[in-house]
Amino acid sequence: MKVLILGGAGMVGRNLALRLVADGALGGQPVEELTLFDVVPADVHGSGRTRVVAKTGDISDRATVDALVAERPEVIFHLAAVVSGEAEADFDKGYRINLDGTRLVFEAIRALGDYHPRVVYTSSIAVFGAPFPEAIGDEFLTAPMTSYGTQKMIGELLLNDYSRRGICDGVGIR
Repeated sequence: MKVLILGGAGMVGRNLALRLVADGALGGQPVEELTLFDVVPADVHGSGRTRVVAKTGDISDRATVDALVAERPEVIFHLAAVVSGEAEADFDKGYRINLDGTRLVFEAIRALGDYHPRVVYTSSIAVFGAPFPEAIGDEFLTAPMTSYGTQKMIGELLLNDYSRRGICDGVGIR
């Protein structure tokens, strides 16, 4: 199986990559190739079972995203994001990476037509507005109070729509 981690040099991406290399499998299937994509090279080494490829680029560049998706990984972990404080401080960058980049991933998948990978999208508690209850249930309404929360909420909605249409098999994680 081929696995692509967008945001592969970040804390979550790197830890996920290390775990996949250590386990050598995902969902009972061997991970033969693991591609880590980020704005800086990821420092994760492969094993005898799993080849690791580090790639760098801009997730908001269509040609870059098209090339990554053209390799047809069976699973795409979409962890790439400009986080809360930076997305709030740089409005344009937040929307370019968090929204435009996310949509480009889905559109690159859709363009291939006969390709329907599992896409695991990480969202954020920032999609909710304050005050928070002690436990947030499925019925708690989203009401983002920051640009980052708004961008992540839109990403969740895109994931749901592209999944509903059979373009990908989407899983959202908050």
